[in-house]
Amino acid sequence: EKIMAGKDPQSGLIVTPRICGICGGSHLYCSSSALDTAWGTKLSPNALLLRAIGQATETIQSIPRWFYAIFATDMANKKFADKPLYKEVVKRWAAYVGETFQIGLTASGLPVQVYALFGGQWPHSSYMVPGGVMCAPTLKDITRAHAIMTQFKNDWLEPVWLGCTIERYLEIKSWDDMLAWMEESESHKNSDLGLLIRAGLEFGLDTFGKGVGKFLAFGTYLHKDLYNNPTIEGRNKALISSSGFFDGENWHEFDHLKVSEHVKHSWYNNQEDGLHPWDEPLPTPAKSQTLHDSDFDGQYSWAKAPPYDGHSVEAGPMARCIMNGNPNNLDHQIKDPFFIDAYRKLGGASVFTRVLARVHEAPRLYKL
Repeated sequence: EKIMAGKDPQSGLIVTPRICGICGGSHLYCSSSALDTAWGTKLSPNALLLRAIGQATETIQSIPRWFYAIFATDMANKKFADKPLYKEVVKRWAAYVGETFQIGLTASGLPVQVYALFGGQWPHSSYMVPGGVMCAPTLKDITRAHAIMTQFKNDWLEPVWLGCTIERYLEIKSWDDMLAWMEESESHKNSDLGLLIRAGLEFGLDTFGKGVGKFLAFGTYLHKDLYNNPTIEGRNKALISSSGFFDGENWHEFDHLKVSEHVKHSWYNNQEDGLHPWDEPLPTPAKSQTLHDSDFDGQYSWAKAPPYDGHSVEAGPMARCIMNGNPNNLDHQIKDPFFIDAYRKLGGASVFTRVLARVHEAPRLYKL
């Protein structure tokens, strides 16, 4: 994690986005924003828009790709063969041969075509730089990007996933609304989202994977008119998808200084515990031991534990959706009460609510 120490600060634009082949845009977004803050650069509205578009398209592509290729195939496992909806799940979501598996996976390649249009390539683009972006889209580029996302909507998002228009889906404001939507039309009930809800509850996905019940989101999508002079202090209020900490009952403003890294149970020697990432020393690996003679003394991992304000927390799509339900979000920020209501009525965190949060982001981000 000290890989860039002593190197040119701009190495963050090259090295960290290449750590992962599916979410490199997120690393690039963070790296360029960090340098903007450190160097006090000025950002134009168009630069902020193009960065946000890159981040959003990368996130949107990951939703059907993750759902069909990584998650839904497990629902086609023979373990669930005694469930009434199992045959329909296999018909649609079995790996490679499922009817909508193929449609969803093919459609997932469309949003990153937009990323490549503005960023030059995907993955591993370097178009975000301190002070803005390295592109100047023409009318032709913008028209093409719009056409690509329209195809994504027409090929998969509306006919296959939702069974309705995005606008109709976003009228859902509560879990009761979702259940009523399911019964409103056969196209809703028999959509892939409808099948996920029916089969997910039938298979008991809401009964395990409870987690810690506390959530943290750093927020993303900086408003084009509110972050032209980047500062750490001004970031929270400039976000469109809000940051925050949810303790299970109430929302709190995010403060990065409350993040600490603990190594009590990590295989490191001589490291002070509970430091902010700014202050942490270079990790010193514990001396190698043979398995026969090992004394792990409660240590079990190379990873660190990064609590927030002393709490273990969950990040990811569910945390983002919960922050979007904060009634105190500003006017320019997403205000979406659906998921926090579903979270509470379904008994909190579970495998089912995590998946529901992730797929809920597809239509939400499409209309961002």
